[in-house]
Amino acid sequence: MIRSYCKADATKVPIGSALDLSLTPGSVKGEDGITAITGLLRGFTALGGFFMQMDVVSVATLRAAKEHPEDYPTLGVRVSGWNARFVTLGERWQDMIIERDEKQE
Repeated sequence: MIRSYCKADATKVPIGSALDLSLTPGSVKGEDGITAITGLLRGFTALGGFFMQMDVVSVATLRAAKEHPEDYPTLGVRVSGWNARFVTLGERWQDMIIERDEKQE
């Protein structure tokens, strides 16, 4: 995915474009997780990447935030090129984000 993004001719997109990645918490846990993220970022920049947004959140956390928004006022998510506080989104948007992330777990 990173290689494909970095091969695209960004001069054809004058407003830029972000590479949005959703990572599971388990994939970035502990020392191995730090090594994985470091490698991901180094590879991205070495290939010429300039804007990558990474979300690291579990589906369980998203569901909990939907049920108890008062406990998650700052939980941010990436949505089609923009960032939002999850709890400020309508139910339809919240469900779409949960479904999106379920496919990745």
